[in-house]
Amino acid sequence: MPSTTTDASGLLLMVATPIGNLGDISLRAQEALEAADLIVAEDTRRTRKLLSYLGIDDKPIESFHAHSNDYKLDDILIRLQRGETVAYVSDAGTPTVSDPGAELAKASRAAGVSVSPIPGPSAITAALSASGMNADRFIFLGYPPRKAGPRLDFFRLVLAQSLTVVLYEAPHRIAKTLRELAVLEADRHAVIGREMTKKFEQFIPGTLAELARYFADNEPRGEFVILIEGAATQPSEPVADETVIASVLGDLLASGMSVGDAADAVAKLTPISRRRVYRMAVRAAQR
Repeated sequence: MPSTTTDASGLLLMVATPIGNLGDISLRAQEALEAADLIVAEDTRRTRKLLSYLGIDDKPIESFHAHSNDYKLDDILIRLQRGETVAYVSDAGTPTVSDPGAELAKASRAAGVSVSPIPGPSAITAALSASGMNADRFIFLGYPPRKAGPRLDFFRLVLAQSLTVVLYEAPHRIAKTLRELAVLEADRHAVIGREMTKKFEQFIPGTLAELARYFADNEPRGEFVILIEGAATQPSEPVADETVIASVLGDLLASGMSVGDAADAVAKLTPISRRRVYRMAVRAAQR
């Protein structure tokens, strides 16, 4: 049986911070930040704003993000093994969910350092609570891949799930992601959560095709969570939405794909004939 004891006297605190409204900080999280010898942050600029809001202006702070080298990790571990208390915070929300905090927590445990959570806000559970979707069981799959092949496999995996699926997406990719999902299954119900807990908070329900069209007409701004209803027991027939298909063809052509290759890629995903998709691709290339 693995040991749960540690010889080190240091402590790594994984501190959840607000996802938008700074008033959501917990008393325990504030106390942890005040007591820490060092605060380690994924983005020091965002964390300094939170610390200023809390009146914690003299606390040492260092960055630790996806591009930090091994020397930075080693420096933090040395301080922990010396007996210091280090508080780690992500950009926003609960650490280690789509951020590099997991690497720090894993390395700390491997070095014999105690790791303790300070729970609090999470964009995943916040979005689920207001979405109206089944949250008894759900799957969180993070950010979609960026490369075309893995993206298609990922979206097929998403739409094959019988449970509610939660995704994150960046504002400059949300429209493209919804278009590609809608090509696979236009009538699947989804909800988009935007800028949660902030002034312009918004929840937008609709089918994937409706949401794809919405963001074609409205500039995406802010942070996004996508919630997709689980698949029915019996798979439904694909629904062809030519507006969405034309948009996806435009994306593929803009990336450098030939008219023929773009038509082949999209025709495999829809009930529309390859000849008809090819004509749509030709029209898209002429615009």
